[in-house]
Amino acid sequence: MTNLTISRRRRPQTSWFDEMFEDLFAPLTGSAARQGSPAMNVAETPESYVLAFELPGVNEDAVNVQVDGGQLVLSAERKFEAERQEGVEFHRVEHRYGTFTRSVTLPKDVLTDGIEATFVQGVLTVTVPKSEPTKARRIEIKTT
Repeated sequence: MTNLTISRRRRPQTSWFDEMFEDLFAPLTGSAARQGSPAMNVAETPESYVLAFELPGVNEDAVNVQVDGGQLVLSAERKFEAERQEGVEFHRVEHRYGTFTRSVTLPKDVLTDGIEATFVQGVLTVTVPKSEPTKARRIEIKTT
């Protein structure tokens, strides 16, 4: 695992990766779920970070992913199309509809130019490649 110095307070037995994404691992009853933000999985491979967002009922053309500074920003809209269902009267609607935006702070060791996204069966998968670690090198000391 990459060794980064981060500005957050460190707790024993907690990796930098856990701290980087700690607010994203809230249970489904957490703030993200209450506000309609999609559930997200975060995984790490030797080459990249992989973020998978659940977006059921969202059309691919209603999803936008961009990088803004050190943030990955996901926005989307899930439309309620009752007018398309002629003759149907809804008595209760519990599905979440509307627009949302979710930002994820990216670690410093990523190549933002290489980010790729796929959308398959309502799951948006964003792959963020890691940069090559800087190799240690000896610095020559010059005399005057």
